Amino acid sequence: MRISSFFPVAARRSAVLVALVALAFCAQLAACHHQASAQALAAELKPIQLPKPEIAAGMPLMRALAQRKTTRAFRDQPLPLQTLSNLLWAALGVNRPREVKPGLGRTAPSAMNSQDIELDVVLAEGVYVYEAEANRLLPVLAGDLRGKIGTQAPAHAAVTIVYVAAAKDDYAQVDTGFIGQNVYLFAASEGLNAWFYTFRATDVAAALQLPAERRPLYAQSVGYPPR
Repeated sequence: MRISSFFPVAARRSAVLVALVALAFCAQLAACHHQASAQALAAELKPIQLPKPEIAAGMPLMRALAQRKTTRAFRDQPLPLQTLSNLLWAALGVNRPREVKPGLGRTAPSAMNSQDIELDVVLAEGVYVYEAEANRLLPVLAGDLRGKIGTQAPAHAAVTIVYVAAAKDDYAQVDTGFIGQNVYLFAASEGLNAWFYTFRATDVAAALQLPAERRPLYAQSVGYPPR
């Protein structure tokens, strides 16, 4: 009796185990398919070579400091490539060869010269990574993801910069603050609105399909004032 009743239970357990394995396998296939789809979509975009930044443009520093402010409203209008180039260079561009150690100097400092902060540039057509040395944008994801980064206001911003760092970078918060202030001052100089803000990191990491070793810290939206 015990033996005859054992086999149905064992069979049920085996069936459950097989079902769980099948579900896990299907989920893995779905994840791989999703990643492949994202890569295919990114392939629809081409790298954007930005024009040389205009380092002599803009208002004097003291006037820009006087104009610096946070404004949480934007007009849904893209920035000219020249303005976008100037913005990203001001944020974390290359401004000199380094004199003490080998490498390139940046417009924003970083602890122990880690230069770990990555700028994920979210535009209406897709997400790009800013490559400072070549002054260009490399495509990562196609599609308008601006509304997935913050609230309703960033969905209308010309550009949203997501600051991404290594998950174990203890100084990334401070380094991001330096960059964010550069962006604020540039926006003030150009008469643009800017907003530095936090978000649900897990949601943004999923939207940008970041690997586990990278984490999004903050975002900063920049754009024209509403009419």
